[in-house]
Amino acid sequence: MRKWNLALMSYKEVAAIPKERSVLLMPIGCVEQHGPAGYTGADTVLAEYLCRRVAEAVDEVYVTPPLWFGYTPYTAFSGTVSLRLETLQAVVQDVVDGYITHGFRHIVIVNNHGPNEAAIEPVAAGVRQRHGIVLSLLYPWRLASHLAETMFPDTRSAFGHGGEPTISVMMALSPGTVDLRHAETRGYVSPEGPLQIVSYRAARFADFEVGLFNEASAVLPSGASGDWTASSGERGEKILDRMVEYGRRFVPAFLRFSQDVQRRWTEHQRGASSGR
Repeated sequence: MRKWNLALMSYKEVAAIPKERSVLLMPIGCVEQHGPAGYTGADTVLAEYLCRRVAEAVDEVYVTPPLWFGYTPYTAFSGTVSLRLETLQAVVQDVVDGYITHGFRHIVIVNNHGPNEAAIEPVAAGVRQRHGIVLSLLYPWRLASHLAETMFPDTRSAFGHGGEPTISVMMALSPGTVDLRHAETRGYVSPEGPLQIVSYRAARFADFEVGLFNEASAVLPSGASGDWTASSGERGEKILDRMVEYGRRFVPAFLRFSQDVQRRWTEHQRGASSGR
């Protein structure tokens, strides 16, 4: 059986990986609440699962150990733990730099928590400037929502944090851990007046969305938006299979793109050093 999990490989085995034609997947998540029924580790569990399934299907893929903790505004909910944004950025920077030092050039950050992107983007910019490496960012929950909207168009109104398709995917990933008897969906709470809260950091006024950085638990007291009533493990399994298929097709396409970027970067550096 081919080894793909760097955490279970020796340093000699990692050194022998043909880095120029391999893609490194780096799963990142968060430990945060997903409503009264969802479990706190879902972001990382899904990121790691997707990486594993893609690595099992594509020979050129290797996977780093996951980063479990991220940056989250939901710290008022029990079990939610957040890194400071600057801490997360420093950790991502050090990890990415470490793998680049060991020869990896084609890296996909499989980040499954939106607020983490604020820490990842400056890391990607620095890596591009220093090494000519273009990092890719794949967001599994976003992909799940995109696929579910096509597969189950009747559930679009149920989408949300702690709603669909997240609960169905959680049920498929870890059967028996989601107890729908605890599910509670009250959605976002808006104050009296013309502002309609649409997320913890946005509101709608006069048919236009504006930034409004609230305390998350104040505007989403149940921790969940969307609807869970249509959730099922069977539906989650179908979504997961489509996600894996997408990843299986995306990785070779990204590898070709990244190899071309590296080739042009190398040619540019050679030209610069020769004075051309």
